[in-house]
Amino acid sequence: MKKRRLKPFVKISALGVILFVCLLSVSLLTNNKTKQAMKDDNSFTYVNDYIFDNYYPVINEDEKMTRPYNSENVSLYKNFYDKDASEEEQKNSIIYYEGIYMQNSGVDYKSDETFDVVASVSGTVTNITEDTLLGKTVEIKNSNEITTMYQSLGEVIVKKGDTVTQGQVIAKSGTCNLNNDIKQGLHFEIYKNGTVINPEKSYDKNLKDIINN
Repeated sequence: MKKRRLKPFVKISALGVILFVCLLSVSLLTNNKTKQAMKDDNSFTYVNDYIFDNYYPVINEDEKMTRPYNSENVSLYKNFYDKDASEEEQKNSIIYYEGIYMQNSGVDYKSDETFDVVASVSGTVTNITEDTLLGKTVEIKNSNEITTMYQSLGEVIVKKGDTVTQGQVIAKSGTCNLNNDIKQGLHFEIYKNGTVINPEKSYDKNLKDIINN
């Protein structure tokens, strides 16, 4: 009796089926392990999580810039250095510290008693620092173009990442080594596209107008 032999195409088909079954088994095993690993790993990060973690709310650009305090007992102590200002204002914008004269990059306010420091415009707290020379500082991102800086603070009430609204109390007034001759103070700066601008000329103006001018 002759032995039956598989024809070549039958052999190829059989090998193909075996190979397919093997690949399918490996795929199912890998898929199951991946799903289990994702369940067990709580640190798994999705792309949209990263995007939202770095998201800053868009504020109303019609919001008007207000003074960073509400107390009537607060007064101007040091002017912002403006090359176009009067000679008297320029003299009052020079800071003297340990033999060095410096042009003031913001405005300084003073009071004989502690006062609330409030957000001059809505935004997101992007940084909080403490320095031996400048004291405690709160940085608030108000838009893509505008950032406000509050320095020489006492108690800081907000934390990094907080969303604040205009007029919200963010800190208490304090002291720093640059202005140690006053009882309570606040140093306030406004940055437009990374460059300081005069806060006293920005109050009561729409954020949109400040950005565009």
